[in-house]
Amino acid sequence: MIARLKLLWAHQRGVLIAFLCVIGAGAFFGARTISSTIYWMDPAHQDQDLAPWMTPRYIARSYKLPPEVLGPALFLKVDAPPRRVSLENIAVETGVTMEELQRRIDEAAALWRAEHTQ
Repeated sequence: MIARLKLLWAHQRGVLIAFLCVIGAGAFFGARTISSTIYWMDPAHQDQDLAPWMTPRYIARSYKLPPEVLGPALFLKVDAPPRRVSLENIAVETGVTMEELQRRIDEAAALWRAEHTQ
């Protein structure tokens, strides 16, 4: 039995390594997808009140808003290159408070949902 495994390893090493890599990648991305799905399905993570550390991407996922709706609410330019910026930085750059950002996002979310929930 061990001799057969050694022979198999000698002749099919590349195939076995490729197979193990595919299995490992599938397990990694599968676990990541399941973890993300569980996180965002939790009601505690939906429509969260804003916090300074949050990013526009986090808000988009929490409120389930497309970028073309969220961008204007956060004073983001559509043609600007993507950047990782916190809501605190957006508030400072635009001279508004976190409460004002919360109000703008709530209004944008309510309007978008009213148009797309029928």
